[in-house]
Amino acid sequence: MKQLKKLNQREKMAVGIGGGALVLFVLLQFIFLPLLDNRAKLTKRLAAREKAVAEMRLLQAQHQKIGQRTGSLATWLAQRDPEFSLFSFLEEKSAVSEVKELIAYMKPSKSTEYEQFKQSLVEMRLQGLGLAQLVAFLEQVEAPDQLVGIEKIAIQDNSKEEGTLDVTLTMMSIDQAGDVASP
Repeated sequence: MKQLKKLNQREKMAVGIGGGALVLFVLLQFIFLPLLDNRAKLTKRLAAREKAVAEMRLLQAQHQKIGQRTGSLATWLAQRDPEFSLFSFLEEKSAVSEVKELIAYMKPSKSTEYEQFKQSLVEMRLQGLGLAQLVAFLEQVEAPDQLVGIEKIAIQDNSKEEGTLDVTLTMMSIDQAGDVASP
């Protein structure tokens, strides 16, 4: 303090300005800038959380759609005959479309089971089939209302009879998981 009184007016003003600059620097460096930095971090966090909430809403909507589809599959399965069998269904439809005698073989494949549903497969081979017979048979077996469809089809010319086809089909149906009905 005594040394401050010995200074002239210009020196006192320089020390005052320097002290004020030091106080301003300390306020800026240790109070104001950290507050701005925290605000920027909070703004970034808020934007990230808003994005996460939007993604969660999108996922929730997708989940609801899947749940509705699962529910509608369950409804369709409930309306179908509880004794439904893909193998029997194919035999019946081959008789209706008059291709039963052209079946070389029909063999069930291993079923794939999911949480609520299972996928049953039957591979069948038809030999010496005319194009009109094939179309009539396909119209019979492609049955979305029964949850039956064609998974794979291979068509070749029959080497023994001119103008006929050999067809290998893999037919698929959706069933309730845990059902004991054969494919």
